[in-house]
Amino acid sequence: MAKVSVVRGAARRRWLLAGAFVTVLCATPPAIAAYPARAANPGPDRLRRLVLASGRVAHEGLAESRGSLALPALPGLEDAAALLGGTARIRAWDDGRRSRVALLSPTGERDHFRDGTGLAVWDYERDLLTRVAGEPVVRLPRPGDLLPPALARRLLRQAGPGDRVTAVQSRRVAGRAVPGLRVTATGPDTTIGAVEVWADPRTGLPLEVRLTARGAARPALTTRFLDLRLRRPAADAVAPRPAPGVPVARVETPDLFSRLAARTLVPLPGRLAGRPAMPGTASVANVRGYAGGFASFAVVPLPGRYGARLLDAARDAAAAPLAVRGGEALALRSPVLTAVLVSDPAHDQVYLVAGAITAGLATRVAGELIP
Repeated sequence: MAKVSVVRGAARRRWLLAGAFVTVLCATPPAIAAYPARAANPGPDRLRRLVLASGRVAHEGLAESRGSLALPALPGLEDAAALLGGTARIRAWDDGRRSRVALLSPTGERDHFRDGTGLAVWDYERDLLTRVAGEPVVRLPRPGDLLPPALARRLLRQAGPGDRVTAVQSRRVAGRAVPGLRVTATGPDTTIGAVEVWADPRTGLPLEVRLTARGAARPALTTRFLDLRLRRPAADAVAPRPAPGVPVARVETPDLFSRLAARTLVPLPGRLAGRPAMPGTASVANVRGYAGGFASFAVVPLPGRYGARLLDAARDAAAAPLAVRGGEALALRSPVLTAVLVSDPAHDQVYLVAGAITAGLATRVAGELIP
């Protein structure tokens, strides 16, 4: 009889239990949230500080994200588009030092384990454990990025001093009455209108996040815990334990962005559109993020053939042309995200620019990338 890994056996049991639980629970969140919620409210400024300091709060739970952030699925970016543009159910374990995130699917799950040494990815269906060396500054989104704690802290860190922070009505999330805050974006260059966060008033752990585009009435992304326990998970829940003989791969380029960067030698400027570049990493020095609050963006130089494929895909998707001289810039937009393919024919180079940025800022960036 073949041996089954501890991870695989536990994953099957968790999926069967989670599937039955979610079937019942997902039918009722609107009704549960409608119950009167009276929560201790520390005020929006203190709640924001608590949220930003909640990175070590131990917890485990099941979350669901619903989004319309995705752009048309460009070649090689289909998984990221599906994650941002649909419904995802994600189970999380976090003991404050180590964490595990499982993206659930009808056929199994894909787990991301993180500790002080790096990231390990367990692919249930392929029976493969992959250990990732390093952490790039700019990368494609992972399931854990859509969990309420990670998303709330990232967005609140991006908020600028001019963005307005106000209180919102308490809600009942995962059976808990929790206070909330709203950050209203005031910068002219971002497509983000507001970020709303509801968090545990004692620990600051975020339980629900809503991201709304500027001028929109409904959120483009909502992520919330369906069940949550503020306790330390068992040690074996946050450490991969594959059975003997399970293949283990080791990589330095964890996603498409970093693999593309490893194949290009195009240097990117220290500033673009007045925004400073964030520090890079040795393995992905040619992929850079540019800091500008909610209007931050990433730039990726694309290898020749792949860049040409993305340009063709953008044309097929009826991407909107931006007014630039000496080249071509095609913009694909969702309610919040903007992606621009920038072609510099004089140097036979294509760039991908992506962020929650307006067409005006995207045009300035594209113009500076084409000398």
